[in-house]
Amino acid sequence: IIKGVGEAEERFREDALRMLRAVRFAAQLGFTIDEETQDAIRELAPTLAKVSKERIAVELIKTITSDHPEEIRTAYQLGLTKVFMPEFDVAMETVQNNQHHKYTVGDHSIVAMQHVRAEKNIRLIMLLHDLAKPVVLTTDDNGCDHFVGHTQAGADMARGILKRLKFDNATIDYVYRMIRHHDDRPPMDNKALVRRRISEIGLENMPVMIEIKRADILGQSEYKFESKMGYVDELEKAYKEVIEKNHCVEW
Repeated sequence: IIKGVGEAEERFREDALRMLRAVRFAAQLGFTIDEETQDAIRELAPTLAKVSKERIAVELIKTITSDHPEEIRTAYQLGLTKVFMPEFDVAMETVQNNQHHKYTVGDHSIVAMQHVRAEKNIRLIMLLHDLAKPVVLTTDDNGCDHFVGHTQAGADMARGILKRLKFDNATIDYVYRMIRHHDDRPPMDNKALVRRRISEIGLENMPVMIEIKRADILGQSEYKFESKMGYVDELEKAYKEVIEKNHCVEW
């Protein structure tokens, strides 16, 4: 347990990054932040805005690549993400009234993060991939929510967030590409279109894309679970066939 002490507030005033670092320690070591310390963080969370974006990004990455990336929820609950990534707060509060989902947008992203490797870019993709859903959300006459265009809007939003947090261009470009294509579902009986999608994603990126797609499904409801996973299996098979037979995917 991270013990709250009398000078907790004073220490956070000395360096506001310590509040985010407390969450990171909880994520890395499986600790719980005690109530006194949580209260101090809630009160002083707005002062995190004084900290450089580069330092915040370092703590964010250490948190989401830990054994407990779900602790990003604690950062949200304590008012920290509102300072450096308010888009995530909106996602945490956006219910998905859709048979494909059982979590809010933000909680879906957290669950999906837990189903991929603890690698920086992959965890970033899962954290950010659906953040544009609240922006594009529409509800039909039956009360069912739809998120048409969320992939392109999400890629654009992720690029903006990562630029704001001073990430390098290589990371930004990679995350952008993968989010833009994370929900692509070309019909498997159209081999030419499947190869085109593989080309757009990048042959070298397909193993990660397949991992992302499976994690995305694992963060959804059980509705059509088997058929969704079956599709990803077929996509992986098509990718491996391209590799084995050295098919051209460039256009």
